[in-house]
Amino acid sequence: MSATVDAERFSKYLDGATVLQVPGRTFPVTSMYLEDAIELTGYSLENDYQERKFTDLDDDLDMEDVNNKEGKRSGDAKMLRAYSSKTRNTIAQIDEYQIEYELIQQLMITIATNERFIKYSKAILVFLPGIAEIRVLNDMLLGHPMFSSDWYVYPLHSTIASEDQEAAFLVPPEGTRKIVLATNIAETGITIPDVTCVIDTGKHREMRYGLSLYMVVDADMTL
Repeated sequence: MSATVDAERFSKYLDGATVLQVPGRTFPVTSMYLEDAIELTGYSLENDYQERKFTDLDDDLDMEDVNNKEGKRSGDAKMLRAYSSKTRNTIAQIDEYQIEYELIQQLMITIATNERFIKYSKAILVFLPGIAEIRVLNDMLLGHPMFSSDWYVYPLHSTIASEDQEAAFLVPPEGTRKIVLATNIAETGITIPDVTCVIDTGKHREMRYGLSLYMVVDADMTL
């Protein structure tokens, strides 16, 4: 059933089992990126962005890493020349380790009201790292007048009751639209058939196991 499965290999392992091919169809997909979302919405950070809390992961960078990072920024600046100065300034200020919930909300409002994108607003799927982020955005949307009526907002997570999760897979009634907030499990493990727009924060959580090796050497030994 997986799109990436090696069917021939499985067939050989199962003594030449028959492989059934079920034809399908693909749909055209338009990809837009962070700079496009900022340009489209006119989003900008607050003036006191410098006082926001940052997660500094660069403390252990050596000079080669710093040079590589500076080179990447230079290359990014060249790629952003087609965008407005406001967009370029916002991109430069954004902390890549934070989720801009306000930007996501503004983007959904634009998609839902802009004639160019309104046809994609029937069912919006948003990928978030975990249940905490899902709840934050869920509360923001439910508290916004734009989504207070004619919209269904469904958090989708294993910690949520099964009947509530099942509602996310239903096609909303005529004249209404829906938003599904989920982790990246909705990208590989399940399918929401009526999705017309996906907003991906580009962040996810994963379990990692690190193995450290420690050597204890006797003080009298010569290593």
